[in-house]
Order: sequence, then structure tokens, then C-alpha cells
Amino acid sequence: MTAIVASISSLKGGVGKTTTTANLGATASDVYGKRVLIADGDPQGHLSDWFGIERRPGLGFAELLNPPASGGPAIRDCLVQASEGVPLWVLPTSYTEMDEVEARLSSDSTLGGIWSVNRVLQPILEDFDLILLDTRPTLGNLTSAAMCASNVVIPITEPRVPSFQSTVAAVQKAERIKSMQNPALAVTGWILNKWADHKEARTVADLMRDNNIAAFQPVIGVGEYIPTAYMYGNPAVWQFPNHRGEHRNYAELTGNILATIGLGAGVA
Repeated sequence: MTAIVASISSLKGGVGKTTTTANLGATASDVYGKRVLIADGDPQGHLSDWFGIERRPGLGFAELLNPPASGGPAIRDCLVQASEGVPLWVLPTSYTEMDEVEARLSSDSTLGGIWSVNRVLQPILEDFDLILLDTRPTLGNLTSAAMCASNVVIPITEPRVPSFQSTVAAVQKAERIKSMQNPALAVTGWILNKWADHKEARTVADLMRDNNIAAFQPVIGVGEYIPTAYMYGNPAVWQFPNHRGEHRNYAELTGNILATIGLGAGVA
């Protein structure tokens, strides 16, 4: 089976793309038994931090996208298993190198341009059931390349109007990619993250309803254990499995997303 590649997307920082990618990947592998790769496409590199993975010079996503003159690494040499016995691997990145990739994708045709991520992932598509791409919050080349490599885009927003507007822009970007480069690309329901019942949140809920935008259920609320887990180098679903809190909702959310994208059968 060829992996389903999914981009977690918004054009606003701080909405929880990386946190959500980490917890979805951990749950899809550990609870549902899927072979999962999560790829860190954001120069900040926080996805690697969520699993306590140290970046290794010369062995990261940036070097695969923009190989040095001496030759780049093999992608399988760059993957790091997140936890022994769990079918979850991370493709780490680093800070400055990914910024250099962003700039070079438009000027160096040998890298493959917006098809560069697709080029990198091709050798391992049969190794995984699901590949999650944590994208950067811009309309730049790396975002385009991630969407060109994807089967689905999963938009994510927090219940703030600027966040909603930025996620709409990400969906519009995906629709342009679909019409011009990747006709197989689909946009799923949205993930509604950091939910809290306040006036602006209700406004966003109204905007989603008025625009026929469905949110995956359950929504993920503001939970103290979700951000706290970062300091331990574990996603919350692993660090606090016996604590009650919003992170417990990731299991049901992940199951609903897997069913929607065609990976419904699992261990759960």
C-alpha cells in the first residue's frame, strides 16, 4: 500500500500545527497501529523537539531537499524512530537550512521546485501507511511543495478570526495547487484547536457554519497537559496517558481523521 500523505496547514503561526501533528502521529501509530512518518517542514524544528530528537548535521529534511554538492543522504538514513516498539518515525529538520531551501527552490531547477518534497518522499511511500507533513505558516515554496506531495490537506484553526482567515487562505492555496498542479489533492474537514467558549470562538463557529466548513470531532480544547508535555520531549498522549484532560480527545479525533482519509481500519 502506498502511503497517504497529509499536510497539516494554516498560514498563521501559533494555531497548534506542530503540536497537533505530534499528537496525531503518536495516536495513529500507537493506538491505531498505523505505520506513520511525521516530517518536520518548518524551519523552527519544534516537531523534532516534541519527541526529544536531536538534529543530526547532514541528516535532515533540509539536506534531502537541498543536497550538498558532495551528494545528499539517503532518506532512510535520516529517519529516527520516535519510541522503541511504536511504528512512528520522524524526519527531523533544522533552523537555518530550511530557510535556505525555501529561497533556493525558486532559483535552482535541479531541486525540483514545488515537486521537491514529492521527489524526497517517493522512495519510502511503500514503507508507511500515513505521512504527516508539518508545514510552515507561509504561502511560500515549501508550502506549495508540501501540497504538491500530498493526497490531502487538513486545515487547522484556533477559534480566533485572524486564525480562521489565515486558514481560509491556506485552503485557497490548496485549491490553486489542485487546479494547476495536483488534481488528486483533497481538502478534508478542519481541525478546530484550542477551543474555549468565548465570544470570538462563537463568531468563528458561525463563520464555519455559514461557509459550510465542517470541523472534525471532537474539537481540541485548551488543556494544561498539552503544552506542558513539550518540556518532557513527548506528545501529551504519551506523557500523560492516565491524566484526564483535553489531550484524551486526540484518540477519537485521530480515528475520525483516519476514517475520512481512507485509513479507518486499525487496532483501536
